[in-house]
Amino acid sequence: MTIIVYNNDIELIFSFANAQDNSNNYLVNNYINEICLDIDVEDSNCNQNKDNKYHDTSNDGYGEKDDNKSNNDLPENNFYNLVAKSRNYTEHEDLKLPQIYPTAPQGQMYRLDSSNPNDKFQVDEEKNDNIFTHENKDGSWNVEYGTVRIDIFTPDSGILDKNLILKKNSNESIVQSWNFSDLRNLGYWYKPSDWKNVEFTVIFKLLNSSRFDGEEHDISLVTRSISHSQSYKETFDDSLFYCGGSSYHNNISNKGHLQMKKEKFHADYETDRNNPNVTLGNLYDKIIGFKGIVYNLNNTAVKLESWVDTENQGKGPYKKVHEKIDNGDWGENMKVCGAELDGEAITWGSPMVILKADDFKFYIYDVQVREIIPPSYQIHALAKGL
Repeated sequence: MTIIVYNNDIELIFSFANAQDNSNNYLVNNYINEICLDIDVEDSNCNQNKDNKYHDTSNDGYGEKDDNKSNNDLPENNFYNLVAKSRNYTEHEDLKLPQIYPTAPQGQMYRLDSSNPNDKFQVDEEKNDNIFTHENKDGSWNVEYGTVRIDIFTPDSGILDKNLILKKNSNESIVQSWNFSDLRNLGYWYKPSDWKNVEFTVIFKLLNSSRFDGEEHDISLVTRSISHSQSYKETFDDSLFYCGGSSYHNNISNKGHLQMKKEKFHADYETDRNNPNVTLGNLYDKIIGFKGIVYNLNNTAVKLESWVDTENQGKGPYKKVHEKIDNGDWGENMKVCGAELDGEAITWGSPMVILKADDFKFYIYDVQVREIIPPSYQIHALAKGL
């Protein structure tokens, strides 16, 4: 779908891919709104030219300008009405972490509560005595050696007990299906509000490792899974709970290497190679900003990006240092969970993400998770004088 807007000194061409379903159209609509409210061109803001008229050739409320129509003839969700609306997520605008991609309006969000990281609403790690042991003088929170799995849930789901997830009777479980083909068609594990296209940011400082002789290992940002409680090898009945571990992992190591992993089900991994062109060096005793970004390119492919700030304590700017595209051919054996392809891309969303680390002592300064408008909805601006 292409929208051409003529507005005196500026011509904007909005080109969007993957607008076949209602959820994508919703994001497209709000992306236009967001971009136009942010454009800073003298006398040429999108929402100021009320004489612009649009002809909708696809019956979706968008299209090319048509001087034979008035704005009143258009559907309520047409371009002009959208750009005239104010942002509807102002409660999050005080968040100062640099953003790579814009936040999806009404998208689910999380931000670490710096005074109470176990907020009991989206995070509760009180049962794990090595996580958030105390607040440091600089405002960070201490994490001790051992197994670290910080589960972060959407506001819409709240903290989900595994007993609500691991139910053999599908009518009692919050999980819509354990079958990957069903999930691909549905688009989520739990609810339509599940995190799907996300920008997951962690600001941290590695202090030490308990592993032998400087062994390389990772901090991992895990997305799109629902449960890692049961492994395939430990399953002796017909339950498919191990399928809940299907996920993507954006990894950063203590030696400064970046890597992606795909967990096809729990616990069966595919790992890509470290990016040979990027070595950040020893990361100990430095405040690092790390972003794991995961978004759908279309209904069958997913892109993973890793961005870092090693110079300004997570305040930015961030640099993209690694990326990976899963076209549905990354890995094998996913048909055991009902996938159409052995390397099926994990295109469905989840109500949780995980900050994963083992055997590090480290500080956490900040964490943020946002549903984003993915760059697969591209905007190209051709403007005079820009």
